[in-house]
Amino acid sequence: MKVKNLTSLIIEPTNTCNLRCTFCFVTEGMTREGGFMDLALFKKIIDDCPDLEHLCLHNWGEPLLHKDIFKMVEYAKNKGVNYVVMNTNGTLLTDKMIKKIVESKLDIIRFSIDGSATTFKRVRGVELKKIENNINKLKKIKEKKRSNLKMGVVFTVEDDTEEDVEEYISHWERIVDHVRLQPKLITSPRTELCPEPFGKEYGKLVVLWDGRVIPCCVDYNANLMIGTIQSDTIQNLWRSKKLDLLREQHLKGDFPNTCANCNECESNKAEKRFFVNALTE
Repeated sequence: MKVKNLTSLIIEPTNTCNLRCTFCFVTEGMTREGGFMDLALFKKIIDDCPDLEHLCLHNWGEPLLHKDIFKMVEYAKNKGVNYVVMNTNGTLLTDKMIKKIVESKLDIIRFSIDGSATTFKRVRGVELKKIENNINKLKKIKEKKRSNLKMGVVFTVEDDTEEDVEEYISHWERIVDHVRLQPKLITSPRTELCPEPFGKEYGKLVVLWDGRVIPCCVDYNANLMIGTIQSDTIQNLWRSKKLDLLREQHLKGDFPNTCANCNECESNKAEKRFFVNALTE
């Protein structure tokens, strides 16, 4: 597979979260230390990537918990990043937070909303009604003050929540600009090539809150670390020997343990993301 040019990053502001969702590895499985990215480190990452076009300010954890999250958004936009995107669980949407979001330079904000209100309560442990009311409040305010801020929702689909999909799409398409469905991550044998080490539409790496760099967001414990931003640059790491070795392993089907057991649940409603026959974002 051809290696795409690196033009995108996932930067993890924090891997801590205020929820304990049933399907999330932050709840069970993550063993690395929790923490918050230093603003100076964030600035170094952005400064080292002058060709960066797309930035996801989320990974594992709730980004709105970071006290400097909007300073990060502003710095990236002022440095010329075209699109800054954030996924949030939506529980922190106070009036004050809504005001900050609207006044920020954020391009896209997505809310993790999993199925019906009943499903949401079961998997995330909180009531959906208040969150949806605040999403509608954000929509009303941003349409008056900054209509170019795009809003979306993301539904992590499991075997027993597929029945929610049609009603979910119908409901949320009336509220937000886009609806995304993604299958739940599971642990089961992999038999197919993953496009992540090569880039899908574009090359992308993940920088964790402490500066460690990994090739894929699914690697929640950083077992595939290829370097650190403190001692190298993103562009060098994208073309590094460690990442080239991972690419060779994938091409041969000789997957390292982290990749060998990485899979997504089968769903007729949500296309897999981490397989070569599923190259859409």
